[in-house]
Amino acid sequence: MGRTFKFGIAGKLAIYLITTLLIFAIVVGVAFSLLFHRHAESIYMENMERTAYSIRDMMAALARHQGSIVIGEGNSSPSDRDEFAPGSGGEFKLSRDTFSRLVSGLTDSTVWMVAPNDQGDSFDLLFLLPQDGTKHYNDTDYTHLDTDVQVFIQQIYQGKEGNTTLFSDLMGRRTLTVGVPILREDRSVMGVVLIHKASSTMMETYQGGLMILFMSILMAMLIGCGCLALVVRKFSKPLVRINQTALLISEGDYTAQSNVRSYDEVGMLAETIDAMGAKLQAASEESAHLMQLRQEFVANISHELRTPVTVMRGSLEALCDHVVTEPDMVAKYHRELLKESVYMQRLVNDLLDLSRLQNTGFSMNIQTFNLFDCISDSVRSGRRVADNRQITVDFEYDSTEWMYEGDYDRIRQMLLIVLDNGIKFTEVPEHPVRVVFKQGVVSITNIGPGIPEQELSSIFERFYKSRSETNKNGTGLGLAIAKQIAIRHSVGISVRSIPGGKTTFWFDFNIRHKNS
Repeated sequence: MGRTFKFGIAGKLAIYLITTLLIFAIVVGVAFSLLFHRHAESIYMENMERTAYSIRDMMAALARHQGSIVIGEGNSSPSDRDEFAPGSGGEFKLSRDTFSRLVSGLTDSTVWMVAPNDQGDSFDLLFLLPQDGTKHYNDTDYTHLDTDVQVFIQQIYQGKEGNTTLFSDLMGRRTLTVGVPILREDRSVMGVVLIHKASSTMMETYQGGLMILFMSILMAMLIGCGCLALVVRKFSKPLVRINQTALLISEGDYTAQSNVRSYDEVGMLAETIDAMGAKLQAASEESAHLMQLRQEFVANISHELRTPVTVMRGSLEALCDHVVTEPDMVAKYHRELLKESVYMQRLVNDLLDLSRLQNTGFSMNIQTFNLFDCISDSVRSGRRVADNRQITVDFEYDSTEWMYEGDYDRIRQMLLIVLDNGIKFTEVPEHPVRVVFKQGVVSITNIGPGIPEQELSSIFERFYKSRSETNKNGTGLGLAIAKQIAIRHSVGISVRSIPGGKTTFWFDFNIRHKNS
């Protein structure tokens, strides 16, 4: 049963991504706020400086006509309404209204004109143009200004340019102030221009920028959440399928497949789960096959042992009960007991050999030897068996020196098992058993009843044997032992048979061949 989580991987992924987006938005917002504030203040300062330069240049140009400029008090006479009216003492007298029109065309900020008084020991505020047109500073006395403000004006008068926020208390609100000196042609200073700009104007721009940023971030978050939902769904969907597949596999359905195809870690996980299911299915089938073989093995060994045990018991009972007393019959019974005990000993030995060979931990006596000598030894032993049945064993070869690395005795045993079968199933003595050794391949051929095609795949299994009279004493383990010896030596083994004709076994020794 699958567990239900309060926050699955999709929920956690969504939380992580949303948290990341929020942190990113906060960091961007704070960074933008600081940088934009500084940038806006810098732009305002630059604009105010350009305005101050423009007013300064205008005043300097007017002053070149006469030594100084006098700003009148209003429009009391026709001459005062002129833009430029000559004053007494060779001065140009500029009406306040005219000057206001000139300056207002350049800026909407508060402009102060500061010049030395007649005594030269202080300054006069010649003209104050209010920023909003409602508050006038014309009655302000220079001596009433704060000391810091006076120091700032004096620094500008000495030819330095600068900016400050010292006038905020005087203006009744936070202001930015830029000051530039008015220069004569000889570069001497005749006065000072001060431009005051309320910070609230800059803050409106700053707040507008923040609002745009906030709306942009909000829009990006909404779009990001929508995209996030799609990404999370696409990411979690294959994981859900993989989990369902894993649950089915855990319940024993090894054929379950996630069928997730993705070229990333999720795809690798899906392939691993699918491969695991396939391997478990194969292991399950192999386990079932082994179980069947085990059951068949027990049944076969029981069947193989039942007959000799029954015969031996019957013979022993007859002898013990003195049912058989004639010497000839007693001797016959003794021979029968010996024959059955030999058969049982052979069966047990074959079972032990097969068990050892199937155990990968069982070590063999691996050494380098001449394979030709081993084959010749096997042929000589086979001929002794064949002579009893008047059968010939022919041996053909193309080399007498062919070095090989393996267990000499086991290889000889493997060849003898097949050769003994070839001799046993040769029905016509005139047909010799042929052993051929060429280019590292050994073939053993005989002519006899052959092996049906449907049984060729089973001849190397344990207890498989022909039920003919010829093989009544066989244990059905010989070819299984030969196959295990071939496997342990990496020898290729194959067979081809024609029912009622030739049967040929091949052993390919080329894999472990070692040239001398």
